[in-house]
Amino acid sequence: MFAHRYRYLFVALLAGYSYLNLHFLDTLPRYQITAPNWVAAGVVLAIVWLIWEGNHLLSRGIPAAQRRWPWPWHPLLIHFVLSLLLVLVVIVPIVWFVGGAFEGHSLTNLVLVFKLCLVFGYRVNLFINILNAVEFLFRQYRQSQLEAEQLKKTTVQAELQALKAQVNPHFLFNNFNVLSSLVDKDPASAKEFIQQLSNVYRHVLDQSNRELVSLSEEMQFLESYSYLLKTRFNGGLRIQLNVPEPYRHYYIVPAALQMVLENAIKHNISSHNRPLTINVSVEDSPGLVVTNNVQPKTEVEGSTRVGLRNISQRYRFITQRDVSVVQQDGTFRVTLPLIRLSKP
Repeated sequence: MFAHRYRYLFVALLAGYSYLNLHFLDTLPRYQITAPNWVAAGVVLAIVWLIWEGNHLLSRGIPAAQRRWPWPWHPLLIHFVLSLLLVLVVIVPIVWFVGGAFEGHSLTNLVLVFKLCLVFGYRVNLFINILNAVEFLFRQYRQSQLEAEQLKKTTVQAELQALKAQVNPHFLFNNFNVLSSLVDKDPASAKEFIQQLSNVYRHVLDQSNRELVSLSEEMQFLESYSYLLKTRFNGGLRIQLNVPEPYRHYYIVPAALQMVLENAIKHNISSHNRPLTINVSVEDSPGLVVTNNVQPKTEVEGSTRVGLRNISQRYRFITQRDVSVVQQDGTFRVTLPLIRLSKP
């Protein structure tokens, strides 16, 4: 607020309004102040301007200081306390030099002048700090609204991407090809394949409107999804699930685990001679760790590059922890933070 482009106009209006109050209430004669009216007007303008500019400097310096030395108090509280000291720094020199020029540099003569200027200065400071607090809180409210809208947007994007990945013609074509070959050779396996395919679609539809899903539910989905993938790649894909039972009451972002697996399959060769191994485990942070051996394809189908970025953005809105993506020593590793909901 203090850096607004019309701040000097606001300062002039506030000073003019304050001086008119002093003038029409005959404040100067009541306090036995003999300074001319034009001097009083100049003092009022100087006090308002210096308090405003001082608060402007505080509003710029406090955030920078908090980034270097974090404080547990709210920046508005810190700002207001420091602004009280600022008023003293502004008032004392003005009273001594300007008031002393007309009333004499005697402490007895300057007591009433000091009291009047101090009361006026604190009122002006309180008024502009209230305006600053209202503007600050309104800005925070607008920011929270924007973040909520952004979360909805990224959630919808992730849901659409997950649904497209499931219902795109290539996915259906591949699974129907596998199913048609199983029908003739192994009817029992074909029946199981249909059941697992049904489980996958049911899970996608059930979780499409939720912001979080339990790891237990996600692991059940992953078992069905893994069955389809391993049947399709026929020994070229190995998925190892090592998630202890105590961690399954944690929560993750829906479709996040599925996107990580799809990302690994999309960018790596998976064949009987060079199997792609994906391992899903838990670390103590706690976090769900998905690792795979890196054996990149020479040609990769077109990508919108929003999968991992969407996951990271959605986690950033929900928790302070970030999604970790690391590739080193021939291994690609993605860590999804596990979220523990507080008990009611």
